Amino acid sequence: LVSEFLGQLTLNFGGASEPKFPTVVPAPDFDPEKDAARIETAIKTKGVDEQTIIDILTKRSYSQRRDIAFAYERRAKKDMISALKGALSGSLELVILGLMKSTPQYDASELKSSMKGLGTDEETLIELMCSRSSDELSEIKAVYKEFYKKDLEKDVEGDTSGDFRKLLLALVKTPRQAPSSIVDYELIDQDARALYEAGVKRKGTDVATWITIMSERSVPHLQKVFDRYKSYSPYDMQESIRKEVKGDLEKSFLTLVQCFENKQLYFANRLNDAMKVRFFLLGWVWPV
Repeated sequence: LVSEFLGQLTLNFGGASEPKFPTVVPAPDFDPEKDAARIETAIKTKGVDEQTIIDILTKRSYSQRRDIAFAYERRAKKDMISALKGALSGSLELVILGLMKSTPQYDASELKSSMKGLGTDEETLIELMCSRSSDELSEIKAVYKEFYKKDLEKDVEGDTSGDFRKLLLALVKTPRQAPSSIVDYELIDQDARALYEAGVKRKGTDVATWITIMSERSVPHLQKVFDRYKSYSPYDMQESIRKEVKGDLEKSFLTLVQCFENKQLYFANRLNDAMKVRFFLLGWVWPV
C-alpha cells in the first residue's frame, strides 16, 4: 500500500502565481469533521481500512491534517496519531505518521534517530544536513532544542569526527549568504580558483577551504562558481570531489553540490534509487 500512497499524493505543478515545483496543496471544500469521522471508521473496521486513510491523509496539506487530528480527538476522545500507530504497521505506518509532522519536526526526529544509541546513521545525517537550506536548518535546530532539550550542534559534534564533523558543524552553525541581485564576477572567479587550488591542483586536499566556500556562499553564487571552475580544472566539481575525498566526506560534498545544482533532480534520483533497492529485494526487474 505504500505504492498507493506515493501514487495518490496530491501534486500541483503551479501556474503563474504558484510555486514552480511540486507541492502538496490544500484540498478544496475541506471538512475536518467529516474526514475525522471517516478515519475513525477506517481504524475501527475489521482489518483496518487502510485505503481510506491513504485517500484522506495524502490529499490534505499539513495544516489540514492537524485540523483533522484535532477533530478526531474531539470526536473519539483519543489521540489520532496514537490510534493510527496502533492500527497500522510497517512502512505504511512510518509514512502516515511522518505525514502528521511538520517538515522541521520530521527532520528533527530523523536527525535524533540517526544519532540515537550505538552507531550513527551517516546517510540520514548527510541527506538532511546537506540538502536543507540555511533557513530550514535554523527551523530544525529550534524544533530539535524544543523537543529534545539539547542543541543539535552538540549531538552532531559528539557523533561525528574529523573533516566530516567540521563540514556538518559549519552547515548547521554558519548562516549562508543571501542571494544578491548583483553578480560579483570577481568573487566567482576567486572562489572557483580557490576550489581548484585547494584540490585538484595540489597534492592532498585543503578541505577547510572547500568547507568555507560551500557552507558560506549563496546557492546562485555557487552555481556560477561551479560553472567557472570548469575553466580551471579538467574535471567538473563532482568529479573533483570523487578524486579528492572519500567516505562520508565525499558523500557530503557530493550531496551539497548536487543540491546546489538541481535539488529537485537530487531527490528524484534518491527516490529512484530507493525504489530500485525495493524492487531488487522483491526480486523484480526495475524498468529502465
